[in-house]
Amino acid sequence: MSLSSQELDQLEQAGKQIGDGLQQLLLVSPPSARTISGMAKWLGYHKSNCQRILQATQKAQHGLEVLCQLPGMASLEEFLQLLRHKALPETLITALEQQIRQWAELFALHFRSHADVKRTLAEAMAVAESAPAPDRLLLRQQHFVSSKALIGSSIDVVFACYLLTESEKNPEFLQEIALISKKNFCRSAEAPPFVQFYTHPHPAHFDRPLDITAASRIDTAQFQIGVVQPYSSPGFLAQYRSYSASNSGIVFADDGVGVPLDATFLFSNPDELVNPLSHQSRCSSTSISIKTPTKKLVMAVFLEKKIDMRSSVNVGCYSGNQKVEEGKLRPDDMWTELLPDYPDLSILHTASSQVKTVDEVPVGEMTDFMFRFAGLNKADFICYFMTIDYPIWSSTYRIYFQHSYV
Repeated sequence: MSLSSQELDQLEQAGKQIGDGLQQLLLVSPPSARTISGMAKWLGYHKSNCQRILQATQKAQHGLEVLCQLPGMASLEEFLQLLRHKALPETLITALEQQIRQWAELFALHFRSHADVKRTLAEAMAVAESAPAPDRLLLRQQHFVSSKALIGSSIDVVFACYLLTESEKNPEFLQEIALISKKNFCRSAEAPPFVQFYTHPHPAHFDRPLDITAASRIDTAQFQIGVVQPYSSPGFLAQYRSYSASNSGIVFADDGVGVPLDATFLFSNPDELVNPLSHQSRCSSTSISIKTPTKKLVMAVFLEKKIDMRSSVNVGCYSGNQKVEEGKLRPDDMWTELLPDYPDLSILHTASSQVKTVDEVPVGEMTDFMFRFAGLNKADFICYFMTIDYPIWSSTYRIYFQHSYV
């Protein structure tokens, strides 16, 4: 029987969630259990089923592939029972149990047997692969041209960089340092002014953004926001006009309509991102919303190695630009906003040439500036890096991490 696109989407998400759940359990399992024979010995589980579990976790690229690789329902139930006899986090097992229960309901609704699953989904994937793929870069470029004409403003390059480390003063939170740089912002006379938004609640005694220079240093006791003078147009800070406490935005009235300007901001956030290694939420996220039509987005996340070693990373493009309530981020809930545009994420050494210069933007210098400001050693971090040509206007690009228990 053929499946509708909506039914295939449901199955894709179910498979993806099971794959993520299995991956989280593997992260907290003994390293020897990540091989077929090792898992079979550790759990007392049949080797052929161990092979299917590992293929679903390690080799499947899409949710439908995960479902094709999984053992049958009875074998999955046996797998869950065996896991419960091991010293594994109860929340991870319960989450996987719920995901498999959802798959069982979809199985009963659409399929007669496990062989029917493989046959039906293999046919659906073959049809999808044979269909001509749309030129997404061309579509995004056309979207940029149209939205620029509609809005009356544009940016050549947005560089968004984040440093995430455990807070020394408050172990319940991560210390986040963020740098947002916008190169060649240009607007027409009818366009809205330059506004820089941020997610942190507005400081009670805020007067104006700080003047951030090479001599500036972090104050880990409070939220900081400032203009980085070395990477902004001369006189940009003097163009500051007002702020809006209701939507956390600072407004700059640039007088040179049609004249490109550069603007770079630095944020220090000590008390908004919960520490996922001690909080019940096992997910943390960094994101950038495309509020102005943009030619290129460069995004980098430097994650402290001691956090990274217990984490898995995901990336996506999401509709809208609403803030996810901190401490309640769940990847399972995010798929409803996920757009079919998948950025490529690279894991780079912090000294990699790819993080030196991008389209004349000195991203290497800027990240060095951030580390000096924060008093941190770049060698203690792992860099997650991506570039997107013509990011989708009014969307949010998100790099998020799922963290395992200690």
